[in-house]
Amino acid sequence: MGSLDKGVLTGFICRLCSEMHRVVLHIYGEEGIRLCISEKINRYLSINVSRSDPLPKTICKNCLERLENQHRLVMRIEQAANMLKGQRKARVTRGAYVSLCEDQQNPPASE
Repeated sequence: MGSLDKGVLTGFICRLCSEMHRVVLHIYGEEGIRLCISEKINRYLSINVSRSDPLPKTICKNCLERLENQHRLVMRIEQAANMLKGQRKARVTRGAYVSLCEDQQNPPASE
Protein backbone atom coordinates (compact mmCIF):
# COMPACT_ATOMS: atom_id res chain seq x y z
CA MET A 1 0.00 0.00 0.00
CA GLY A 2 1.24 3.51 -0.82
CA SER A 3 2.10 6.20 1.66
CA LEU A 4 -1.01 7.67 3.25
CA ASP A 5 1.02 10.74 4.20
CA LYS A 6 1.37 11.58 0.52
CA GLY A 7 -2.27 10.67 -0.19
CA VAL A 8 -1.43 7.67 -2.40
CA LEU A 9 -3.87 4.79 -2.03
CA THR A 10 -3.99 1.42 -3.77
CA GLY A 11 -6.88 -0.48 -5.35
CA PHE A 12 -9.42 2.31 -5.62
CA ILE A 13 -11.78 3.69 -8.25
CA CYS A 14 -10.86 6.91 -10.04
CA ARG A 15 -13.45 9.66 -9.62
CA LEU A 16 -13.02 10.81 -13.22
CA CYS A 17 -12.73 7.68 -15.37
CA SER A 18 -14.46 5.33 -12.85
CA GLU A 19 -11.91 2.60 -13.48
CA MET A 20 -10.19 0.56 -10.79
CA HIS A 21 -6.50 1.40 -10.46
CA ARG A 22 -3.75 -0.02 -8.32
CA VAL A 23 -2.38 3.40 -7.44
CA VAL A 24 -4.47 6.53 -7.09
CA LEU A 25 -4.09 9.89 -5.43
CA HIS A 26 -6.56 10.96 -2.76
CA ILE A 27 -8.13 14.26 -3.89
CA TYR A 28 -8.27 15.58 -0.33
CA GLY A 29 -5.01 14.04 0.87
CA GLU A 30 -1.89 16.11 1.51
CA GLU A 31 -0.64 15.79 -2.09
CA GLY A 32 -4.11 16.27 -3.56
CA ILE A 33 -4.55 19.50 -1.61
CA ARG A 34 -1.06 20.68 -2.60
CA LEU A 35 -1.92 20.10 -6.29
CA CYS A 36 -5.37 21.75 -5.86
CA ILE A 37 -7.02 18.76 -7.51
CA SER A 38 -10.57 19.45 -6.31
CA GLU A 39 -10.36 23.09 -7.43
CA LYS A 40 -9.07 22.07 -10.87
CA ILE A 41 -11.78 19.44 -11.30
CA ASN A 42 -14.48 21.92 -10.27
CA ARG A 43 -13.08 24.63 -12.57
CA TYR A 44 -12.23 22.69 -15.72
CA LEU A 45 -14.69 19.79 -15.78
CA SER A 46 -18.45 19.69 -15.85
CA ILE A 47 -18.58 17.93 -12.50
CA ASN A 48 -18.18 19.13 -8.94
CA VAL A 49 -16.39 17.29 -6.19
CA SER A 50 -16.69 17.94 -2.50
CA ARG A 51 -15.60 16.21 0.66
CA SER A 52 -19.22 15.45 1.52
CA ASP A 53 -20.40 13.85 -1.73
CA PRO A 54 -20.77 10.05 -1.70
CA LEU A 55 -18.58 9.43 -4.78
CA PRO A 56 -14.92 8.31 -4.84
CA LYS A 57 -12.35 10.83 -3.63
CA THR A 58 -9.46 9.40 -5.62
CA ILE A 59 -7.98 10.11 -9.05
CA CYS A 60 -5.75 7.88 -11.18
CA LYS A 61 -2.40 8.90 -12.63
CA ASN A 62 -3.73 9.17 -16.21
CA CYS A 63 -6.64 11.42 -15.23
CA LEU A 64 -4.36 13.52 -13.04
CA GLU A 65 -2.00 14.01 -15.98
CA ARG A 66 -4.90 15.02 -18.24
CA LEU A 67 -6.21 17.41 -15.58
CA GLU A 68 -2.76 18.99 -15.18
CA ASN A 69 -2.46 19.35 -18.97
CA GLN A 70 -5.83 21.10 -19.05
CA HIS A 71 -4.69 23.39 -16.24
CA ARG A 72 -1.46 24.28 -18.08
CA LEU A 73 -3.40 24.97 -21.29
CA VAL A 74 -5.89 27.26 -19.55
CA MET A 75 -3.08 29.08 -17.71
CA ARG A 76 -1.24 29.60 -21.02
CA ILE A 77 -4.41 30.90 -22.70
CA GLU A 78 -5.17 33.27 -19.83
CA GLN A 79 -1.56 34.52 -19.79
CA ALA A 80 -1.67 35.15 -23.56
CA ALA A 81 -5.00 36.96 -23.27
CA ASN A 82 -3.64 39.18 -20.49
CA MET A 83 -0.52 39.92 -22.52
CA LEU A 84 -2.59 40.84 -25.58
CA LYS A 85 -4.88 43.04 -23.48
CA GLY A 86 -1.82 44.76 -22.03
CA GLN A 87 -0.36 45.36 -25.48
CA ARG A 88 -3.67 46.72 -26.74
CA LYS A 89 -3.96 49.02 -23.73
CA ALA A 90 -0.40 50.27 -24.31
CA ARG A 91 -1.21 51.03 -27.96
CA VAL A 92 -4.36 52.90 -26.98
CA THR A 93 -2.42 54.88 -24.37
CA ARG A 94 0.23 55.82 -26.92
CA GLY A 95 -2.47 56.76 -29.44
CA ALA A 96 -1.36 54.07 -31.88
CA TYR A 97 -4.72 52.33 -31.82
CA VAL A 98 -7.41 53.44 -34.23
CA SER A 99 -10.91 52.22 -33.56
CA LEU A 100 -12.89 50.82 -36.44
CA CYS A 101 -15.92 52.50 -34.91
CA GLU A 102 -14.65 56.05 -35.20
CA ASP A 103 -16.73 58.43 -37.25
CA GLN A 104 -15.67 57.83 -40.83
CA GLN A 105 -17.21 61.11 -42.04
CA ASN A 106 -15.07 63.29 -39.75
CA PRO A 107 -11.46 62.17 -40.26
CA PRO A 108 -8.89 63.86 -38.06
CA ALA A 109 -7.42 67.07 -39.50
CA SER A 110 -3.97 66.65 -40.99
CA GLU A 111 -1.18 68.77 -39.58
